[in-house]
Amino acid sequence: MDSKNRQLITYYYERFALRNFDEKDVLGFLTLAGNDAQVEVLFSLRELVITRDTESPSVKPYFNRAHSIISRIGSGGPKEKIELLYSFREFRNGVNQYFTVNGLEKLSIGAISDLLLCFISLLQGIPIHTGKNRRVVGTLCFGASEKELLLMGTIKTTVRGRTVPVTFPILAVKNEYEKIQKQDEADSPYLFETTVAEIVSNGNKMYVTFPEIPKNA
Repeated sequence: MDSKNRQLITYYYERFALRNFDEKDVLGFLTLAGNDAQVEVLFSLRELVITRDTESPSVKPYFNRAHSIISRIGSGGPKEKIELLYSFREFRNGVNQYFTVNGLEKLSIGAISDLLLCFISLLQGIPIHTGKNRRVVGTLCFGASEKELLLMGTIKTTVRGRTVPVTFPILAVKNEYEKIQKQDEADSPYLFETTVAEIVSNGNKMYVTFPEIPKNA
């Protein structure tokens, strides 16, 4: 590793460890950390963030499976669950793998949560494509509930002759950032489908700037 690369890795690590960063710092970090295919989590998320395309090679199988499961809703077959693209544990392990391989310590759980929240924000607004003609069938958006902040996918499907949107979580982090009132017993997330949130930092604390909170929140 050349000395400049080492300097940059150390710079980002120290910002993350102090929890003094925002989503723009994470975007810069990806230019370094997301090039190593051996760190699958960062490699895949970088590809999705940079290309803005759910048909990018590393994530295409995940979104194809999600679309396939949703398209079979109402067919009478067995119900299938769409898992997260990466769990919190998988994300944490991938980030810490990158830093420890480069001679640095593991990050705290709080810093990992901050990083994951920034990834969730960076991935908002990406259209979901499918098929040879790359038909747009849905989008990725920010979701907020009392317990979690999420990257949600919304895919439209036809059930009994009606077109309905089906939502599913893609990434999720514990909500230790914003006070959100439950909208129902299931704590269904509020979805920001036509606007985007931004993650900003004030000192060592992160905040979510919601463009509009639903009136019943």
